[in-house]
Order: sequence, then C-alpha cells, then structure tokens
Amino acid sequence: MKTRPVIAIGWDVRGWRGSDQAVAILSLDAGGSAYQWLGISGGFRFEPGKPLGLHSLVGQLPGDPLAGRDLAGTKVVVGIDAPLAYPAAFVSLVKSRDMCGYCPPGREIDNVFAYRDCERWILEQHARKPLSATFDRLGNNATLAICLARGLGEAGFRIVPVEADRADHAVIEVYPAIAKRGNKKSDRAVASVERHIPDHLTPGTDPYDAAVCAILAAVHAGQGKVLGLPDLEGPQPGYDPAEGWIYGLPADYVRAQSGVEVA
Repeated sequence: MKTRPVIAIGWDVRGWRGSDQAVAILSLDAGGSAYQWLGISGGFRFEPGKPLGLHSLVGQLPGDPLAGRDLAGTKVVVGIDAPLAYPAAFVSLVKSRDMCGYCPPGREIDNVFAYRDCERWILEQHARKPLSATFDRLGNNATLAICLARGLGEAGFRIVPVEADRADHAVIEVYPAIAKRGNKKSDRAVASVERHIPDHLTPGTDPYDAAVCAILAAVHAGQGKVLGLPDLEGPQPGYDPAEGWIYGLPADYVRAQSGVEVA
C-alpha cells in the first residue's frame, strides 16, 4: 500500500494573550525513511482580531513552510499541549441541575468537575498530576486551544477522539511533561525523543516543548518506526471520548528510558 507524506505540527500553548507560546512543524516523506524540521518558532502572541485556524499556527514561522504542499494528499496531525475538552460532569453542571447532589471527594484529583478520567489515568500511570482546566489557570490555555482546534475544523481537521476515532487531518491533545526524564519543566525529554530535537533548542522553553509535541504528533500519524518510538497510548476501554484523551508514550517505556526502575 502506498504511504503518504506526513506533516506533524506541535503547539505549546500559553493562553489568549500569552507571548511565549511556540509552534514546530515536522515533515516526513512518503517513503517513511526521512524527516526534516520545516521550522520551529520563537515565542509569539496571536494577533488580535484575526480568526484562529491553521494559518494562525503556520503563519508564526518565517515564510510559508506549507506553501505548495498537497495537504489533501498528506496526513496532517496537530499535537496541542492543552486540554481539548472539559470534564463531562463539569459540562453537565453548567448546563443542568443533574449534579446538584454531588458529594465532596477525598482527593482533589477525584473531583469530577475538575479532572477528566484521562487525567486520573495519567496520574496513575505516569505519576504526573495534570493541571485542571476548570480549577486552575489552565482554563486560559484550554479555551484558546479548543477555539483554535474548532477553527481547524473549517480546514477539514477532526479532534480525536472527541469528534472521530481517527482522521487523516487530526488534532490531538499531548502532554510533553510525560515524555521527560524528570518532574521539572526544564528536564530534557527521554533520549529517544530528544535525539530528534534540534540542538539549538533549550529544555524548559516553549520551542523545545513544541518540538516534543510535533514528535508525538508524528508518532500518532504512524511514523513511530521512522523515529524509533513506540505507538502512543490511546483511549482506554470505558473512557468517555467526549472528554478527549491525552496521548503519550507508554509509561513503562518512559520510565525505562529515564532509568527509573519499573515496579
């Protein structure tokens, strides 16, 4: 079967007026044997009054790295470091009175208004506690990410798994922190990921994390073999696709790459 070229776009989000967010674009050839970085931006802020969509991201890079490319014949995946959906219970709470009898949970992570099942799964598997899109400032990033993702829908993109199980032009949620060797933002990605990141990027910066997002997007697009990385962990059985999913490398793989003993 003939393979298609892949464009993987990574976006590290910093909110509506944030000026430190960054975007990275990775291109992989149709033969599945080579890749190149088309560009990695410095920090930027979206221009007021301009619609959000594909050009909002690609336009942050010098020139037009996607000009002349047949995107219709290309698999394109955008990996975004921000929630692309809210907890189902929170949505029910603001739309109806269905949750008026809810009792306080024992742990913050178990609050169904604050966290999605996939975030509890991330804590269980990766020992990393994501921020809450409803209780923390992450809501700034989340609303921007969701609005831009919906703008991408006008160009034929689908949010996976919220809108579809899979798509040739897909938008996915990723979390660079769970691909790193430690718990600090400044920590490097595991070696198998970092070897693909340009040397001039500094760990802990938004361009570095955008590159990690792009690499994860490329793996989601089926390019794991080219990059020497395993498939990303997808939605688990019984999880509500309407809440989205945080795609990442398998937890045991990351621990092994980090030199952390697996229990």
